[in-house]
Amino acid sequence: MKKDPIDVIAYEPRWVEEGLSHAEAVAAALGPLALRVDHVGSTAVPGLAAKDVIDIQALVMRLEDEGIIAAMLGAGYRFRDSNTYDPPHPESPPALGEDDWRKLYFREAKGARRVHIHIRRNGAAAARNALLLRDFLRDDVPSRRDYGEFKMALAVKTRKDRDAYQAIKRPFISIALRSAESWAELTRWVPGAPDAYWRSAE
Repeated sequence: MKKDPIDVIAYEPRWVEEGLSHAEAVAAALGPLALRVDHVGSTAVPGLAAKDVIDIQALVMRLEDEGIIAAMLGAGYRFRDSNTYDPPHPESPPALGEDDWRKLYFREAKGARRVHIHIRRNGAAAARNALLLRDFLRDDVPSRRDYGEFKMALAVKTRKDRDAYQAIKRPFISIALRSAESWAELTRWVPGAPDAYWRSAE
């Protein structure tokens, strides 16, 4: 993946339906193991420039549950066991200690549309951040515009250097998260209904 060029493009309306479709597919794969599944990341924010990659977050009770990996592999997803942590954000309220940043990470089936699937423990700081930042950027037009313009300019400068892109973007994300925390306090934000969840066949 590190050899792939970074290509940030203008918002694509198709991302909405793609995100919901992939969230439903992950929820179906995990069944009752998943508490909620959501389309997160930049493609989940209408109007925001992004890489053409759908990010899905699934929340579970325990990352150690062996059924998670088996269920995802059984649905055709590819497990990436080298990607097990999100970089901590010191400004994020701690909740679960080490589990705030741990995750299981999967990719789409071979040959399918690019999808990144992040399975995190329910209540983890990283899980909360993903939902908070998404909802904040959906609501705050100036922040959404600034973030999109920043990413497009950064992608041009670092197109062949993914590590540099991530390193330079990270402080911007920290600033955005601080703004999002203030917004959350003012609006009394709580995560809304999930994009997908397990449904009984009955």
